[in-house]
Amino acid sequence: MILVTGATGNVGSELVAQLAADGVPVRAMTRTPERARFPEGVEVVAGDFDKPETLPAALAGVDRLFVCPPGYGPEGPVQERTLVAAARDAGVAHLVKLSTSGVRFGATDPLTSGHRAGEQVIQDSGLSWTILRPGTFMVYLYSYADTIRKDRTMYVTEGDPVSAMIHPRDVASVAAKVLTTSGHEGQAYTLTGGEALSPQRQGEIIGEALGEEVRVVERTKDEAQAEFDRLGWGGPRLEALLELKRQSAAWDWKIFDSVEKITGKAPLTLRNWVDENIHIFG
Repeated sequence: MILVTGATGNVGSELVAQLAADGVPVRAMTRTPERARFPEGVEVVAGDFDKPETLPAALAGVDRLFVCPPGYGPEGPVQERTLVAAARDAGVAHLVKLSTSGVRFGATDPLTSGHRAGEQVIQDSGLSWTILRPGTFMVYLYSYADTIRKDRTMYVTEGDPVSAMIHPRDVASVAAKVLTTSGHEGQAYTLTGGEALSPQRQGEIIGEALGEEVRVVERTKDEAQAEFDRLGWGGPRLEALLELKRQSAAWDWKIFDSVEKITGKAPLTLRNWVDENIHIFG
């Protein structure tokens, strides 16, 4: 049995669907099972990283575990330590941790630092492990959807990186292979899409899918911050995301062939993702 934590997230939901389609026994953990919608045959269980008493039932009979905690607080990877302790008690054999590419490149932003500490917890668990380090997800383009829908304009910030963006389904496909085949023990895989795209090119691809031009307008960092303030976006999480974005300009354009090597298929393209999500752009 495979337990997928973070089962309603971008990667977790795709992973659950793929495992179910392949006939693999899979259990999806969520804090609100009554609201969850999963494919037929998926076992759904209530579980919460912050409520250790819920974990033994979620882990009963599980031998492989996909680790996707909801986040990291000032005390570090408390949730992962709690989950790992419960996994050991339950006799889990293999842990697959969803991390971020910034760990490979030595990023120091809070989000990457949290994942780095989380990786260490997994590696020190005494259990077999694999680390998955994807770069920027294509779902990041959701943040541009409102203005593209309203006036066909994509506002980016100066210095926004060229990015080898990855489809969450490709991350899930790699996770599915790692969870169901051998030979990945003790490995850390950096995962990217197959092409590095500038913000300008990202806008062009959206425009091509819409059949209309999408203007890409670059704002200064002060202009972007003023807009975040106007929208009421702020706080430590936004600051951490912006710092990760700033640092990632040094590596986010680098392309790795891990997806194709592990799954046997070329990564999905940004046009694939845009076509699937064209409704958000109106």
